[in-house]
Amino acid sequence: MLARKVLQKLLLTLLLPALLLPAVQVFAAQPDVRLVVDISGSMKRTDPNNLRIPATNLLIDLLPADSQAGIWTFGAYVNMLVPHGQVNESWRRNARQQATKINSVALFTDIENAIERAASDVGRADAGRERHIVLLSDGLVDISEAATAEQRAAENQKSRDHLLRTLVPKLADAGYVIHTLALSDEADLDLMSTMAQRTGGLHAIAYTADDLMPLLLQIMNRFVPSEEVPLQDNRFLIDPTIDEFTVLVFHAPGASSVLHDPSGQQYTREQSVPAIRWHGNQRYTMITVNKPAAGQWYIETSEHPDNRVTVISDIRFHSGGFPPTVYRGYPEHIEAWFTEEGRIIDRREFLGLLDVKVNHHKGERVLASFGMPLADTRPRYAATISQFSELGEQSIKIEVDGKTFRRQVVHSFNVQDVVAASLQLPEDGSSPRVILRSQHPDLKPADISFSVTANGEPLTAEYRGDGEWKVDLGGLDRSQNQTITVQVQGQMKNQPLSIDLPQLILQSSGSPRASQQELAEQESSPPAFVPNLIPQAVPTPVIPLPQEESSAPVDDVAASEEKAEGGSLLGGLDLSPIESWEDPRMLWIYIALGIANILLFLVAFMMYRRFVNKRKARRDAMDQNDNALADLDDDMELDMDGLEDDDDDNRR
Repeated sequence: MLARKVLQKLLLTLLLPALLLPAVQVFAAQPDVRLVVDISGSMKRTDPNNLRIPATNLLIDLLPADSQAGIWTFGAYVNMLVPHGQVNESWRRNARQQATKINSVALFTDIENAIERAASDVGRADAGRERHIVLLSDGLVDISEAATAEQRAAENQKSRDHLLRTLVPKLADAGYVIHTLALSDEADLDLMSTMAQRTGGLHAIAYTADDLMPLLLQIMNRFVPSEEVPLQDNRFLIDPTIDEFTVLVFHAPGASSVLHDPSGQQYTREQSVPAIRWHGNQRYTMITVNKPAAGQWYIETSEHPDNRVTVISDIRFHSGGFPPTVYRGYPEHIEAWFTEEGRIIDRREFLGLLDVKVNHHKGERVLASFGMPLADTRPRYAATISQFSELGEQSIKIEVDGKTFRRQVVHSFNVQDVVAASLQLPEDGSSPRVILRSQHPDLKPADISFSVTANGEPLTAEYRGDGEWKVDLGGLDRSQNQTITVQVQGQMKNQPLSIDLPQLILQSSGSPRASQQELAEQESSPPAFVPNLIPQAVPTPVIPLPQEESSAPVDDVAASEEKAEGGSLLGGLDLSPIESWEDPRMLWIYIALGIANILLFLVAFMMYRRFVNKRKARRDAMDQNDNALADLDDDMELDMDGLEDDDDDNRR
């Protein structure tokens, strides 16, 4: 065993700088990224510390040079915060400055217009770049200023339908990938996940504001894939082939970090070392080291599951083709390989020495771990993950261990069922309903059927076109909670299909509405899944072409901004922010404004009367002065006449 380890180290040292290069060249297109940020008033509640600013700065810092990017903010209107252009130091400086203007002041949430404006160049093809839209929003489509709730719901639904059925397919056909990050579980998760799934993007939910930056980092991994070295107990190994590494650590505001090199030398941000660059803010720190010494490094900082060390080297470890959306119970195939200066390494003497394994994570919990062997006839490591039994955001980490040579690549993805079920409670007073949506591109609506029950009573699913079904819940007894179960039966790709979807809870009238996360946590065990499939790799989902629109209306969606909850109270007054025109306190504001306007009118009228009276008094005074002057003139004329008469008498 000892002799084998010595041989491994010797061979790695000798082979790494002298690997043979095959004829195939591998190129990676630089991304074109458009960040679209929600600044509606409800963000004061879902993002009270405005972590959208450091999250935006994180994207600005991690975008590769020569990529293209732009930033838009939106509420009722869309503002191009940072013009779309080539990413360089000038662009970054301006973007960081403009990011400080991100706020929470808008009253509406026009997602359709925001996406359309960010993709205004949809008609111009750019074969050299991959175009990505990253949407950060906590709300529903909310554009209407109509007088009644029904009218507002109809207008909002029209915008939602156009976005999902017309605009998204158009962008998918043009090659855009939409990634969605919901900043609240009260957002229209069905809309946001469908936008991502139909364009090949990643969807994630930030249940707390602190989740925002790590989840944005996961989304960035989809369009800026990075090669990493494993970080364990804040220690990492740098081998001689690495030209540069960057440490990214997340921390509490005001926390500091200290970097230790293999010799024990310490480096801090206050030191001026030409080979080490520090950058970051109150929430994260980036340390880039050029031409680092080989050996074990140590970063003295608080541990965080999303801390990472990315490296730049002529020898790179790749893994591609793993989809951003996978389906519960279905296998996925994954491959990994090495390149040197862009060419695939096929020296099996080198590849066979490395141990490669895959860890499947959900958050910090490891769901599975297994080896990834080298393929018999190809210079690639390959494995098939047999099934994904849990729903939600997950990741796989492919780790390479060559003792003195370590690498890893991380893929983030979202696990969904082939059919999604969502509970909708329209705010216009119409009946609650369950919306069932086909999500797998290979699933044909005609090939499946549903068994839906509420507390054991059967319900009917009505097909409405475009892969959607509606289950009306208007006839249920709302005096008690209703547990809704959905079973899917049928076939997909000529294979039997049987799925039990996660239960939905329709709460009794008057009871507080639980979040989707809380309802998920109430389940004592994961829902059963019986795929009845022959294990095989499922190809990357194909983006479905838009189907012919149904004449039936699509489900109404709650149209108004979320009202602020938990606002501070002072003397019995609710001082929480007003985020909707329908807030009950708006009546008192209208009354106060009316009284203020009346008072202003009275003050203005009194001032006007005073001005008129003063002006009249001045005119009267001037008239009196004119009369006095006229009398004085008459007296003077009489006096002059008298003098003239005296002169005449004297001459005579």
